[in-house]
Amino acid sequence: MNIKPEDFDPPLKRKEPAVPGYWTVEELATELGVSTRYVHYLIKGDPKKGVRIRLKAYNAGNSLLVSDLDAFKYLWEVRQSKKKS
Repeated sequence: MNIKPEDFDPPLKRKEPAVPGYWTVEELATELGVSTRYVHYLIKGDPKKGVRIRLKAYNAGNSLLVSDLDAFKYLWEVRQSKKKS
């Protein structure tokens, strides 16, 4: 399934990516309405808190970047689960 930004209703908050083709931790945190620390948990996991790895990220210097494909898929899953509850 290929998810595009146009598929989201309501539209995504991010208008222009900081890094084309990728989402930064800060952009994902803003979109999800969570802290950057929580997004780091989604990327790296935290067995103490029961958070398993949910996102694949790439190191770019001091930053972590999530590909558009992975970010859209995760955002879609989150929005679908919120609709059900």
